Amino acid sequence: MTTEALPRPAELASLPHSGLSVGEFYSMHFMGALIPLTAGLLVYGWRAAGTMLLVCGSTAVGVAAWRRIGPRGAQLSYPHSLWLGFLLAMMLPPHLSTDEAFGSPEAAWYILPAAGLLLAMLLWVLGGLGAGRIHPVLVAYLIIAALFVHLIIPHRALKPTRLLLGDVLNGEVPRNVIGEAHYSNSEPWYKRHIDAKGDAEYSNPASEALTAYTNDREKLAHRWLPIQSLVRDELPPMEDLVFAGHPSPIGTGSAIAVIIGGLFLLYRGLIDFRIPVIIILFDLAGLLILPTPALLGEHTQWHWIVSRQPEVGWGTGITFANYELLASPVLFMAFFLATAPPIRPMSQGARVLYAVVAGSGSAALQLYMSVAVGPYVALLLASLLTPALDLWFRPRAVI
Repeated sequence: MTTEALPRPAELASLPHSGLSVGEFYSMHFMGALIPLTAGLLVYGWRAAGTMLLVCGSTAVGVAAWRRIGPRGAQLSYPHSLWLGFLLAMMLPPHLSTDEAFGSPEAAWYILPAAGLLLAMLLWVLGGLGAGRIHPVLVAYLIIAALFVHLIIPHRALKPTRLLLGDVLNGEVPRNVIGEAHYSNSEPWYKRHIDAKGDAEYSNPASEALTAYTNDREKLAHRWLPIQSLVRDELPPMEDLVFAGHPSPIGTGSAIAVIIGGLFLLYRGLIDFRIPVIIILFDLAGLLILPTPALLGEHTQWHWIVSRQPEVGWGTGITFANYELLASPVLFMAFFLATAPPIRPMSQGARVLYAVVAGSGSAALQLYMSVAVGPYVALLLASLLTPALDLWFRPRAVI
């Protein structure tokens, strides 16, 4: 890779395929991300494409302006910036591409160009290509999530007969499911018999039901809810999270598509396999070990390793952990964000510790903060340790 592409020599040495230019390096990342993007476009339709175009286009406009400002501007690269804009767009729901927000008379489309312009500004502030040690996409997303917490919750997916060309906002909202989520005895999305009215069906995302359960919000409704009932009645079929067909951000709707895209990056040698593998394993381990409610009610029962409780069992405990993993953006974070060259440590030993912190933190923040946002916060915290890890694991000269 050329010196113009990566001005930091240490980071240059740590990158695979050092003969690639910046454009070639990120175009190969783009090819891997096309797989989950394709799944998202199929299930969320043309509004998902509009979301991608608005965010990426505004990112390019913002970068064109900030490139003119000082020496920091000279570090901004269009291929790198567009790749980050592409990632940010995949982390957002498709319904924002509208002039009328779902459930609100206010327009929502302005969030998308604002997100791209915010990302361009953060790229300049945090450092351009090869210079910033904090992922600007994470910061941009967390700011958006904090400002528009309710607007970015997805609620719709296209029906199997309306794929790709359907309108994700064209569909009725059943009165009996607003604010609730009942999926008992339902078949997977691709097998369900769905009436022909409208292009999309409404449901609440699994991430919201899981967050409500582990944050004791159900107590406010004076409900008696054991973890078995949560898994059986309050969550969609797991196939919907694996293959898509459930409301989610554009790039995280299909777990299998995210994994295939990540495997492509591994095959091309663009990312270190230790990072995603360790993050996923420690996230699952944390979800199985950390205190989890076995029962919500007047007296909520929290237990370490809840699967060991006789009334829960390992089958329910592991199923709960799998739902937490698949309903969250952990897979997307592990393959496409945590492996970014600027924020990952340079040595292999440091990367292992970095991934352990990110995976363990993801599990804790999913359980006690938010399933949809927790993994991103965990990665941001882990990336703050990268400069210290690079110092602790710095190779020493042999005398």
